[in-house]
Amino acid sequence: MAILGGRRKAREAELAKAVADATADAVTKAMTPAMVAAQGGSVATPRQVAGMQELLQTPGSAAIPLPRLPETFGSQMGPGDPLLAAPLDVVDPATGRALPRRYEYQVAHNLNLNDRLPGWAVLRALAEQCDVIHRCIEIRVAEMVGMEWGFTISDHAISEIMQRENVGHAQASKIARAQFGEELDRLMMFWENPAPEADVTFAEWLTEALYQHYVFDGLAIYPRYNLGRDVIGFEVIDTPTIKVLLDNRGARPQPPAPAYQQILWGFPRGEYQASAESDGEFYSAEGGSGQFIKDQLSYFVRNKRTWTPYGLSAVEQSIPAAMIYLERQNWLKAEYSEGTMPVTYFRTDSDELDHVKLANFERMWNDRMTGSTAERHRHKVLPRGFDPIFAPSVDERYKSDYDEHLLKQIASKFGVQPTQLGVIPRTGLGGKGQMQGEQDQAETMSQKPTEQWFIDVVNALGRRYLGQDRSITFVLNSAGNATQAVQQAQANQISLSSGQKTLNTVQGELGQPLYDMPEADEPFIVAGNQVIFIKGLLDENGNGQVSQSEAVANNVGQDPDDAGTQATGEVVQPVQNAVPDAAKMASELAQFQSFVAKRRKSGRWRDFHFELLDEAQAATLNAEAAKSVAADLPKADARKMYRAHNV
Repeated sequence: MAILGGRRKAREAELAKAVADATADAVTKAMTPAMVAAQGGSVATPRQVAGMQELLQTPGSAAIPLPRLPETFGSQMGPGDPLLAAPLDVVDPATGRALPRRYEYQVAHNLNLNDRLPGWAVLRALAEQCDVIHRCIEIRVAEMVGMEWGFTISDHAISEIMQRENVGHAQASKIARAQFGEELDRLMMFWENPAPEADVTFAEWLTEALYQHYVFDGLAIYPRYNLGRDVIGFEVIDTPTIKVLLDNRGARPQPPAPAYQQILWGFPRGEYQASAESDGEFYSAEGGSGQFIKDQLSYFVRNKRTWTPYGLSAVEQSIPAAMIYLERQNWLKAEYSEGTMPVTYFRTDSDELDHVKLANFERMWNDRMTGSTAERHRHKVLPRGFDPIFAPSVDERYKSDYDEHLLKQIASKFGVQPTQLGVIPRTGLGGKGQMQGEQDQAETMSQKPTEQWFIDVVNALGRRYLGQDRSITFVLNSAGNATQAVQQAQANQISLSSGQKTLNTVQGELGQPLYDMPEADEPFIVAGNQVIFIKGLLDENGNGQVSQSEAVANNVGQDPDDAGTQATGEVVQPVQNAVPDAAKMASELAQFQSFVAKRRKSGRWRDFHFELLDEAQAATLNAEAAKSVAADLPKADARKMYRAHNV
């Protein structure tokens, strides 16, 4: 037997060696000389599993392995040679290897029509039946719908005009307006009624789109064409009806292949193409012979993830807390509709009362008390041995802290402030300061990113289907309140005084007419009660050294009353004094802002003592700040503050 076993092992070893040699010969023959030279003249030799891997490969997917050099993997007690790759897709003839798949998607993904977990129905039910989730969506939608919208020239386009025409920001804006004015009007007219067949305003269209985003994190837009092949509107398609298809790599199929299907009543009822380009310049032309122009659909996802073509909506993120919240609501409802605990028990130590007599006593007592308020308020005498026991009521067992915790958990997924849902802090400072802090945090973390995402969506639709120039961008602006207007005015004044902005820059941002004078396009610094224009203060000589300009140097040491004035009317001061004064002024304005913030918290006002600004400017700033502080106070406190300030 030992001899037979030794012969069998020898035959198996010879067979394994023959298979390995044959596979190595096949791989070597498949490689072209260029491929062999590119890999340093060496060809990877398949190992013992090579034969099995060849059986796993599909036709046209035999890959040329990368070299496995002995100095890389061949040391004793080393990591070992990596297994030979057996790609599932057709290899690229240029490299001899297949492209990587985006992720390990579910087999037959395109055939599985209900692959969304959690299901679309769960997300829709939560948005409709959970009052907190529905209210959060309403708050976020109202914030976006209440904003002012429009189209303007992008900052990048303005910068290009400034460099090309060698003009300031304000003049560049004027040139751009003249160049793209008609295009801006065309886009505004289109988006005022983006779905003419449904006859909806932009606010209504935006509401539909945002509900799809917050509930499903998927926004499907179908462009409607007229007979002249012009886009007349964008329809918002219900996201759960759209099935996202995948190609072999797990990516979105490119035209002319279908990228989306609409699933109605359990079966595909239509299929649509994606844009030919996913980035950069968007595809806006029809297919080969015009046959695909009405088969396009745009599908936007904000929270993109590698392992799924679908997004992660705010409703989906709130599922754990929302399910507990709904069970909590069911418990409260059951206390009133299906509760079994009586309000009062009677305990007795009588041995004469059996269960029949006790049941008769309960019936007699309840019949006498039920529905008679006057009878329940009269004194009652109980037999000997009866001791009433009062059960705890619902309000004694109910604690609102847990409900507030659940509300905060759900609201945080939407970026909604707890105070907007009626949760008022009972500890800590609280008040308007805390509400302002919550609002600032929500705006930074949730509202601004959502606004930017929607701006990208509108720009993508315009560039794909409407021929919108890339120099034009969609914008959303918040109207703000009186306090924000005062703060913006103070910020503009600081920017002007420190030379960060020009007069025409501020006028352009406010949408007001520009000043027709050269000084309005030049930055300046306010030092004390003097205005110093920055341009021309310093010159650069041929050696690259910076020195004082001749006009400034000639005025050093002169009497301030006799200081020279340039032809343009610019007031000149020595550079040594201008820069330190500007720095001191900026520091003083920063101290003033901190001073106003402290006064806003305390509710008591007194004028800030300025050392650099003149009396008129100081009085103006103090008056505006006093108004902003009073606006945050109750009426009675505001009157007291004004009375004390005027005295």
